[in-house]
Amino acid sequence: MLQSVDSTEADKGPIYENTLPLIYFYIIYIFIGSFFLLNFFIGVLFLEYAKAQREETKGYTAAHINWISI
Repeated sequence: MLQSVDSTEADKGPIYENTLPLIYFYIIYIFIGSFFLLNFFIGVLFLEYAKAQREETKGYTAAHINWISI
């Protein structure tokens, strides 16, 4: 991030804090990216848990499942 903020045109040297709006881009990108990955991970865990729960109760009647929950 620090090197891209100091960037200028092609074949020109860096200038200290030349493009400050890039800082906001990086901060937003990191927050959105981390939230997306966290939500994706939790979603996959939830789907796998639901699938395992369906497999576990396969073949049981409602009365069996009620008895197990007690």
